[in-house]
Amino acid sequence: MNNLYEYIDPIISPYEAFCFDSDATGLPIPAHWHYYVELLYLLEGNVRITIDRVVQTCPPGSVVLFPPRCVHAIGYADRRERVRYHVIKFDPEVLLRSRKEEVDLHASLRNISTSTCPCCFLPEQSAQMNLRPLFEEIMQEYAEKDYAYATILRADLCRILGKIFRSWQKDGYLLAAPDIHPSYELRFDFIAEYIDRHYFEELTAEKLASMCGMSHSTFSLHFRRRYGMTCREYINATRINVAENMLLFSSHDVAFIAQEVGYCDCSYFIRCYKKIKGVTPRQARRAGK
Repeated sequence: MNNLYEYIDPIISPYEAFCFDSDATGLPIPAHWHYYVELLYLLEGNVRITIDRVVQTCPPGSVVLFPPRCVHAIGYADRRERVRYHVIKFDPEVLLRSRKEEVDLHASLRNISTSTCPCCFLPEQSAQMNLRPLFEEIMQEYAEKDYAYATILRADLCRILGKIFRSWQKDGYLLAAPDIHPSYELRFDFIAEYIDRHYFEELTAEKLASMCGMSHSTFSLHFRRRYGMTCREYINATRINVAENMLLFSSHDVAFIAQEVGYCDCSYFIRCYKKIKGVTPRQARRAGK
């Protein structure tokens, strides 16, 4: 079965930085999620970015922020174009905790809602924030790994995030208050991974609540606070994202894919797919070719 969750070992690799080139590694990048923060700086070509349910085309000079736990994918906007972009991934635990009167970057990253805070910054916005020099320094420091490079990486990452949060604040986008009690964090992380491994099975909020040791009402309340959707909507979104990957990266027919991701009724699967993605499965497959 296909899974969306991408495991990255924070002990072995708390940071990653590299330049993606479509001439060497083609697009699309399948839908996936992880606990790391991911930042892109687009150098060449236009790309189609998907973040949770938001789809946007970004030109060169744009900056993209993928918060922890968001499902994201990257595809061509125009297959005739070469695409290059800087990629920086990091474990949010590497960020130093701030004093109470300052912005706590670590806590703020956990509470970004991709449905309310725009995570794609077009060239004019990224130029105003002067982000490219920070990306370039991170790429160089990571490549050379000279003395104290991790300290410089952390400082540059804090500057990038600080500029992004300041931009949001000036534009009237407010970061959400802490979504759930810290004691529930690990339980909901476990549930997200469980859904990713068992999306093709019959899953109910009652069963998942029992696995968390919560009542159905408490589980449902905190699940919506954590993920911005109901548990049923999250399960459907997971199935549809896996189905999208199968449409793009396999030759299986739509009926087979519907069965594989947990839908007994192919017509219902097509309706769910169109509701979430805005196109039918066959339209999505044609567009991805």
